[in-house]
Amino acid sequence: MQPGSTDRTTLRRISHKASHDQADLYSILDDNLVAHVGVVESGQPLVIPMTYGRSGNTLYLHGSSGSRLMRLLADNPSVCISITELNALKIARSTFNSGMHYRAAVIFGTARLVSDQDKLQALDALSDGLIPGRNPEARPTTKKELAATIIISVELDETSVKISKNEVDDPEEDMNLGYWAGIIPLKTVASEAIPADDESAGLPVPPSVMRFIEQRRGS
Repeated sequence: MQPGSTDRTTLRRISHKASHDQADLYSILDDNLVAHVGVVESGQPLVIPMTYGRSGNTLYLHGSSGSRLMRLLADNPSVCISITELNALKIARSTFNSGMHYRAAVIFGTARLVSDQDKLQALDALSDGLIPGRNPEARPTTKKELAATIIISVELDETSVKISKNEVDDPEEDMNLGYWAGIIPLKTVASEAIPADDESAGLPVPPSVMRFIEQRRGS
């Protein structure tokens, strides 16, 4: 189902920033690392930042079997997830007209517990969501680790995508008054990898880590 195709995902304000392209949704998910996951606990909202992974049209979240949030999701599966990529601050001649450049996705769904037989595949998707290609370079996951992990899946069937990238657009009456306007670009970058210990210092940095750094290195 395309983004923005249900009543609660339709953008009614500044609707020209809405995207109905599934490719934009997947790009936002694949290019970013942190999702804010919202649930309701005892009638009160609770929002927690989490890493995630995507495989096809499914989003995966994971945590310890003792995790408060994972237990909540298992018992109360209605969930709202948001991912935001902030790309610039838009500085207008007035604070009223200032804003941001961003890409954002909101996902409404039902969290489902991933079965034991599917956990390993889901964990692979989560790992690739952080550092693509990392799985074959790491020690295999043990049965004990799988047992201590809860994985939740959410289908990407009800989503909203919003993209803001317009330049500063001051009204005519604000022009030629001596106030500066412009854009401050923002970017999350990766630095050189730091070995964890003497053993790691004597080993080459894995290819997946090198690719990740190169792709996110600041120019």
